[in-house]
Amino acid sequence: MSRWTRWLVDGGALAASLLLRWWRTAAQTARLAIGIPDYDYYVEHMQRAHPGLEPMSRDAFFHERMMARYGKGRSRCC
Repeated sequence: MSRWTRWLVDGGALAASLLLRWWRTAAQTARLAIGIPDYDYYVEHMQRAHPGLEPMSRDAFFHERMMARYGKGRSRCC
């Protein structure tokens, strides 16, 4: 394989990696903007930051997030 071909292959892999990272970040930002919690990010965080603890199930996670958002009753603002 020539240097040029190797450079193209490495550059393509890098571009694909950056595009995938951008897409995941954009999707997570969009979910947060419309109020949908990201369970996969939560599981990754739990494995990385709290390896001894077991993450909540998907259903428990969404229930906890919805209660945190809506379970407090009316807002006292205005």
